[in-house]
Amino acid sequence: MFQRTKSFLEQNERKLSLFAFVFGFILDSFTLTRVDRLLDNLILVAYLAVAFASIILINAHGPGRRLQGALSRRGAHLARLLLPFAFGGLFSGFVIFYSRSGEVFSSAPFLLLLLTLFLGNELFRRHYERFIFQMSVFFVTLFSYTVLVVPILLGKMGSLVFILSGLVSLVLFSLALRAITFVAKDEAEKSKHSLWAIVMIIVVTFNVLYFNNMIPPIPLSLKEIGIYHGISRTRAGEYQLTFENPPWYAFGKRTSAVFHAEGGEPAYAFSSVFAPARLDTTVVHRWSYFEEKGKQWVSVSVVGFPISGGRNEGYRGYSVKESIFAGKWRVDVETLRGQIIGRFNFTVEESITAPLLKTETR
Repeated sequence: MFQRTKSFLEQNERKLSLFAFVFGFILDSFTLTRVDRLLDNLILVAYLAVAFASIILINAHGPGRRLQGALSRRGAHLARLLLPFAFGGLFSGFVIFYSRSGEVFSSAPFLLLLLTLFLGNELFRRHYERFIFQMSVFFVTLFSYTVLVVPILLGKMGSLVFILSGLVSLVLFSLALRAITFVAKDEAEKSKHSLWAIVMIIVVTFNVLYFNNMIPPIPLSLKEIGIYHGISRTRAGEYQLTFENPPWYAFGKRTSAVFHAEGGEPAYAFSSVFAPARLDTTVVHRWSYFEEKGKQWVSVSVVGFPISGGRNEGYRGYSVKESIFAGKWRVDVETLRGQIIGRFNFTVEESITAPLLKTETR
């Protein structure tokens, strides 16, 4: 029975791997819901642990290594299947979390990097035999996770927290490398200099992307944004919002992308930003219009307000632009560093008649 099972797995390895790949991503999309949820972090830590254990088993077996015999050979064979599975699960989780945090186009280089590593996981399978490749990919996953979890643990965001996240990942990687040296000293010593050079390149790349605002502002994420004709606060603490309904085909939009301004009335931007529990920070609304002559966006107003984490629907806040004029506009929700959490593009059209408005309380 063992031989039949082994034969079936070997003959259908590609199909089973592709099925697990697609099924795992779909499952992660529904399972991974909040970056500060214990279960979500346990899943990611479990993937990291499986990846690290697999690297140890692969490199501990062989001539002159710590592990010998048929049992360790089977363990190494299983580890070769588990390693791409664990890396696929990690990059799947990172794509899900990082894509929810931040505006897609501004974070495109980093998201494309994660997506390439995720989709290329199957193509890289044959490279997982190489120790340097194994550990380089492991460090990328380690860095990506510490960038995600350290702000949650500290309840703070910013440049210093990002740098600290990088230092934590380097310390953990150094400890992991020492553990592997214990079971495969010759391989670790032979690859040490090349591996640390690659790790430093990865660190520099992450920092260049971060300080150019190309890494999403994890763990913040935009839950809602829209443009309104009026906003008031009720005694119960809810917001009463007056707006133009979006057309039926504007999926995911709560307000119309066309704002009909009557007699120089103001426009209100309302947003809801999710932050993990215990994390307090400040976000800003940046109002910009598109200058047709210069073909560029011009910032005209920046309004900041503090937010507190923990609310599933996000922390709500709004800003107002007086005497808004006709043309193309956008409101960016940003961190104090300028990382874009979300964006709403809309067009202002002057109207001599009152537009059809709807009122909701949220």
